Amino acid sequence: MHCESTADGTTGAVHAKPIYAGVLIGGESTRMGTPKHLLRAGGRTFLERVVAAVEPRVSRVVVLGAGEVPESYQRLTRLPDPPELAGPLAGILAAMRWKSDVAWLIAACDMPLVTAGAIKWLLGQRAPGRVAILPRASDRGVEPLLAVYEPQARRILEEVAASGCLAPHRVAEHEAVFTPTPPADLARAWRNVNTPDDLEEFS
Repeated sequence: MHCESTADGTTGAVHAKPIYAGVLIGGESTRMGTPKHLLRAGGRTFLERVVAAVEPRVSRVVVLGAGEVPESYQRLTRLPDPPELAGPLAGILAAMRWKSDVAWLIAACDMPLVTAGAIKWLLGQRAPGRVAILPRASDRGVEPLLAVYEPQARRILEEVAASGCLAPHRVAEHEAVFTPTPPADLARAWRNVNTPDDLEEFS
């Protein structure tokens, strides 16, 4: 990955850190009624679409959570959720506990509209002093998925988990977390497909 350095080298140090991607699967999918990562669009499963978008820009892709994956992607490392946690926070912390010295790009399997352009923009928001990048892509607030977590963010996430709150968006309350708004032409990458109606509209 191309890195630009400032005079003191700090920006170069941030961008020189390896980036891994974690793709979350294994949610209950109660509204959809079937595992979302195995839904298909354009001849590929949602998981395949997300991995194809992120893989060229990271050093390694890891699947977070339990569930069947397409045979072609059984090559990827699988990490189970920590038994004491649940939801997206469990997957994020599983990744950061497993490999704590890299930056993590965390994506959800139900974001099939993610593009290489959106990933490039997101990674371009990394800078010294920013421990995480949680975009504001809708009126729902910050997006903790399709977001970047630097190694320093693990302490904040562990504190959120220890508080009994399993909502990863709580990390955005920290002053060192950056919450930019994506360009309008990229914002759809953060759109979730949660219900059959969503899927019909997407299709």
